[in-house]
Amino acid sequence: EIGHVFLIDTDVDYVTPLCTQVTYEGLLDDIFGIKSGSVEFGPDVTGTDKSIKIMLSGEDEVFRAIRDRHFSNVFGFLSAKAKELQTSYDKRHNLKSVQDMKQFVSEELSNLKKQHKALTLHIGACETITKNKSRGDFEEQMRTEHGLLEGVDVRECINFIEESINRQHSRTEVLRLLCMLSSTQGGLPSKDYKSLKTQFLQSYGTEHLLTLHNLKKLGLFVEQQAQDATANKLADKMAAKLTDGMASLQLQLQLPKKSQFRAVSRKLNLIPKSAENFELRNPNDMAYVFSGAYAPLSCKLIEQVLQREGWTGVEDIAKLLPGDNFVHLKAKSAKDKIVLVYFLGGCSYTEVSALRFLGKQKGYRFLVATTALTNGGRLIESVSGWK
Repeated sequence: EIGHVFLIDTDVDYVTPLCTQVTYEGLLDDIFGIKSGSVEFGPDVTGTDKSIKIMLSGEDEVFRAIRDRHFSNVFGFLSAKAKELQTSYDKRHNLKSVQDMKQFVSEELSNLKKQHKALTLHIGACETITKNKSRGDFEEQMRTEHGLLEGVDVRECINFIEESINRQHSRTEVLRLLCMLSSTQGGLPSKDYKSLKTQFLQSYGTEHLLTLHNLKKLGLFVEQQAQDATANKLADKMAAKLTDGMASLQLQLQLPKKSQFRAVSRKLNLIPKSAENFELRNPNDMAYVFSGAYAPLSCKLIEQVLQREGWTGVEDIAKLLPGDNFVHLKAKSAKDKIVLVYFLGGCSYTEVSALRFLGKQKGYRFLVATTALTNGGRLIESVSGWK
């Protein structure tokens, strides 16, 4: 039944999971932490002195309707849903017979109570999310992320990161921004790299040297000049001893990776031309999942390959991405509309939302599998070993 299969390695797109999520399900994961498909809401959400754990699935009608929405479009839906439920409850006053009352109780009342309970919890969760988003530096943080994605006002972005380091904001959040800075700029100039590294270690402790080393090996926080110089020296030294293939393999094993995000971003049009007037309520572009500032690289790549029915026309993009690509074509059928996407190394809830949007827009049914569901915080912590 599956017409297309995509295997996407995390190395292809580290930028997307590093971004702050702004879809409802993504924010639930960022703020509350979704584990094994469930989330635990504390007293601030439940309005009682007890916490409650709920499963997040399509069986929850309210959650199914809002999970992929941009957060700015969630409260309006919940308000309308509350009025709808109240209208349904009020129907009982117009019931004229015992049979009508019996039918209402047996068929509708239970479902209404279930939806009301879910609605109350999701409204409480939205209030907590709003409080979190209302903290003083959240808007500036989002402007910084958008600036890094677009490649504009980068110096101001660095100033914000330095200020966050000096104020000893969450080390995980600071490292997430440092990695985002490096990944979107193709590494950092030597001066900036050394300065930011020194400031981070002075503020959070030299015990984090290993974490920075691990991030460098992954290509998430790297120095431009040192990387290029090392590459040239090793290439010259080994060219006489190894075949071209072996030399290439050896270099890949020893050198920190370098992001080609800026080039890929231009070729895939990851940054919409006008984010300010982007339609978030009724979006027509998957970039809505990041407030119109950015379309997930992995999802945009899948869109292009499906649209072109293969890698023809996107070869230059594929060359900029790590790993090999291949395609096996067969006769078309209705089954081709079913697409399996397997993320090796993990993906974010935002990427899943973007694929659902793409499926609705293009008439595909996406089956998403992954080795893990991740976000910026978990990605950094997995490298650092923090808990």
